[in-house]
Amino acid sequence: MVLMLPFLLMLSQNAHAIDTEYALKAGFLYNFARYSEWTNSPTTLSRFSLCSPDSNFIDVASTVLKNRAVNNTPITTLTVSLTETDLNQCQVLFITSGTLTLWNNASLNELKNVMIVGETEDFIAQGGQIRFFLSGGKVRFEVSPEKLLSANITMSSKVLRLGRVMEQ
Repeated sequence: MVLMLPFLLMLSQNAHAIDTEYALKAGFLYNFARYSEWTNSPTTLSRFSLCSPDSNFIDVASTVLKNRAVNNTPITTLTVSLTETDLNQCQVLFITSGTLTLWNNASLNELKNVMIVGETEDFIAQGGQIRFFLSGGKVRFEVSPEKLLSANITMSSKVLRLGRVMEQ
């Protein structure tokens, strides 16, 4: 039992680190949404949906974003499957490293009006528009403004200046 204690503590710290990182990323996603404009979406949304196929991320995000709104529209967090039917209800989609295989295996047409964010190497080349990465122990992001525009989304230049802009 004594030998198991350090292992259990390490697992607990690992889970806490993942939750902390997911909380930071949920905050980034919220700000991306606040400082972006969906140019071809329905004018009146009853809710602003942040989606992911990763239920662990959604659990953390729902806590972090509780009672938040984007342009006076309440945020909801949804665990989704990667089908066009499910994704049509999303404004922001987050693909975690644990769900990348699902993303790569999904046969989706180009998604319009959905901001697609991931956290794995080459995610933008794999169809995403924004990618999180760690640098110096901090969460950073890179973004493809052209891919956002092709999805009918415009991000504020103030946010673009904070990230690494990727040209196609």
